[in-house]
Amino acid sequence: MNLFVGYACNLRCPYCFARALQPLYPRWIARDDFEKFLAWCIRVELYRLAFIGGEPTLHPRLAEMVERTAQAGAAVSIFTNGLGAPALMERLSGSATNFIVNCNPPELLSPRQRRRLHDNLVLLRAAGARVTFSKNFSPRYADYTYLLKSIVKYDVSFVRCDISRPDAFGSNDYAPPGTTARLLAAVAAFAEQCARLGVGLGIDCCLRMCETEPEQRTFMERFSAKFTGICAPSLDIHPDLSVSYCLPLHDLRIPDVTAFSGEEALRLHFAEAARPLRGRRAAEECRSCKEFMRRCQGGCMAQNREGDVLPGTHQHLRETLINAGKAKDIKIDSSPSLRYGSE
Repeated sequence: MNLFVGYACNLRCPYCFARALQPLYPRWIARDDFEKFLAWCIRVELYRLAFIGGEPTLHPRLAEMVERTAQAGAAVSIFTNGLGAPALMERLSGSATNFIVNCNPPELLSPRQRRRLHDNLVLLRAAGARVTFSKNFSPRYADYTYLLKSIVKYDVSFVRCDISRPDAFGSNDYAPPGTTARLLAAVAAFAEQCARLGVGLGIDCCLRMCETEPEQRTFMERFSAKFTGICAPSLDIHPDLSVSYCLPLHDLRIPDVTAFSGEEALRLHFAEAARPLRGRRAAEECRSCKEFMRRCQGGCMAQNREGDVLPGTHQHLRETLINAGKAKDIKIDSSPSLRYGSE
């Protein structure tokens, strides 16, 4: 499960699919809402939780929330761009079991940001913290040579990766249906390099199996910790405690995570809620394939959305924003980072 403590961020990554949701939610999770959520975690004996954003290290009470969650018995991971204040990163290293650091191409970071990232990675490794690298392959940013160098430099043993998924308006740098083969070839080549380095790899979301070469698919199925053609709910909890199937399928959601008896009940609910979308979102050639819904659902349900104005679709979310008078607040900016953020 992923707790989005807020959608504010100090970067403007072109492939980001979270930024467009900022107008829908409070800037940060409120103290009372976190207390309510933590009490639920204790009650249902939640055993792991990821803090994410936006950029979670910008939240003024992140360290307190992480420490209290760890004290409650959950293993805590933090998804971060690695640009947080060093004192904060050092404090977090005492409670978090894993830092998933999103490693952007160098051209997306200023010289100051690159120095901060380096300093924090050195700090975390010296503190004995586990560091996982994260890479989002997008049409404009499919190169991974810089990441291989960083893996060796910082002695990282595992990488989480995915192809970029569409944001609430399909306006970010992502690969539309039928165009992901080039990205998947880059992912497969990256996986082979990781294998040579003895580095593990996990692919976040489902992929359309026929867009990989058979030998690549066989290798990825053996090597990747999560290589699948059928997705499962990621359970993304928003700052107001509503929870979505996943962020790209944002509007497939329930209003209060604490109304459920636990993580398994949530997964069963969303698996059932998504069932009608799986067949409806797949292309005709996918539905006639012998592997359909056995090994592959025909690609990401958020990508395969044309003509589908159901809850959980991008057009439905767009209409929701327009009706709420918030669409004008959305500013899609695919430029590199705009500001450094708080020290």
